[in-house]
Amino acid sequence: MAKAFIGGYGTGGIGRVEIGGDGSITLLGVTEPIDNPIYFAMDKGRHLLYVAQGAVLGKDRTANGALAVYSIYGDIGLRRLDLLVVGGSVPCHVSLSPDCSRLFYTDYRNAIVGAVALKADGTFGKAVSVRHEGHGPNPDRQEAAHAHCAITSPDGAMLFVCDLGLDTVFAYGLGSAEDGLVHLPDCDFHTEPGAGPRHLVFAPSGRNAYLVNELASTVQSLAFDGRRFAPMQTLPMLPAGFDGDSKAAAIRISPDGHWVLASNRGHDSIASFSIADDGSISGPTAISRLTGRFPRDFAFVPGTDIVLCCHKLSDELATYRFDPADGSLSRLNGTMGFERPLAIAFL
Repeated sequence: MAKAFIGGYGTGGIGRVEIGGDGSITLLGVTEPIDNPIYFAMDKGRHLLYVAQGAVLGKDRTANGALAVYSIYGDIGLRRLDLLVVGGSVPCHVSLSPDCSRLFYTDYRNAIVGAVALKADGTFGKAVSVRHEGHGPNPDRQEAAHAHCAITSPDGAMLFVCDLGLDTVFAYGLGSAEDGLVHLPDCDFHTEPGAGPRHLVFAPSGRNAYLVNELASTVQSLAFDGRRFAPMQTLPMLPAGFDGDSKAAAIRISPDGHWVLASNRGHDSIASFSIADDGSISGPTAISRLTGRFPRDFAFVPGTDIVLCCHKLSDELATYRFDPADGSLSRLNGTMGFERPLAIAFL
């Protein structure tokens, strides 16, 4: 059995679910109404859940995006400890520094990148932010900068920000909380024009990273020397000959570290790539079609070969069995209705 928090668009609150060994999904409860809880970061040491969410209910979410921190108690109950209105629209991504002393967020609509110092009890301290400016070659999706994801390097010394609108992974130095975010342009990584970098994950070794490009529907393998990325491969996520509308979304590394998986919204599938010893990738060895629409997020159930997937436009959660031999996914019986699910965080 494994327990998880589920977030989504709407005001229905954060769901609490349990995943059985057979892939069954049981709803344990839902919090009080919360405006748009759309991404999570978890401090397991202090039993805290950080949430990128809309404004306090009744406020204009286009100008009052917020961050919240909840204490986890009992059977994954949640009690809000603090709320920080950061302005702008709803933050689309949050992450923690390796030592959980800072929280980072991105605002897609306004291209804002923020860093928030955390107090000893996990509540919010000083916040600083920067804003990206410019545009890319795609007039529909890159008419402006769009910061989509911010994560630290494994040692916590740098912050890397995927900007979909500028085809760039921006690099920032991280000193003390008072130093703010210091742009290091010599360490920026630039994708192909129009690729639209969305999310970045580091390999367990810390020597490689994997980037999913939303607009190009590609996955890139990158070598990492502690400060800079060097491109290794760029591989397609969609089958040859597909000419429909599809956008890449989430990217994950399998628990054994041997696979990179990324989701396609539109083709409604998950593409799997095998990881070699040097961090390079091959494939996709499998592009597994899903039974629901628009897989915004997915995650491996800890300690299992089960994948939990958010079928956003089908208003449901679903489970799949992952085959580590070829990277394919097969549907299990677990299904649970949930309004426009977007995010998963396991205890």
